[in-house]
Amino acid sequence: MRSIQISADVFAAIWSARKPGQDTEDAILRGVFKLPETQAQPERDMITTFGFHDPRYGVKLDPGFTIMRTYKGKHYTAKALNGFWLSSADGKMYATLNELNKSIGIEGAENAWKAWQYTEPNSLRRRPLSDLRDQNTILRRRI
Repeated sequence: MRSIQISADVFAAIWSARKPGQDTEDAILRGVFKLPETQAQPERDMITTFGFHDPRYGVKLDPGFTIMRTYKGKHYTAKALNGFWLSSADGKMYATLNELNKSIGIEGAENAWKAWQYTEPNSLRRRPLSDLRDQNTILRRRI
């Protein structure tokens, strides 16, 4: 494998071209350029194989983990990819939930961990993303 340097918008464009079963940039680009699939590659390094990781709260999400929310009647989704959130609204990558919030027009203070939701795999119920955080690591303000 070789490494290439690309901008965040090109990275987002690659992932927006993803088809089911294409879990790496190599697989996506093979599909775009109509190249044959290759044999399974050895384990890749952490930088290109994780979805999202927030060590402050002990949250590790798989690539493609999807979150959603509704704001002013419009539905938004974002996927966890290589430490960023890929927004369905504009196809751009955001490093934090707060940046993702700002990208859809939210101004001011809001707990993005509670505003964004995910779907529980077993029950298919929507839950706030904050439910995935280690509750012992959350600092609460005194009133």
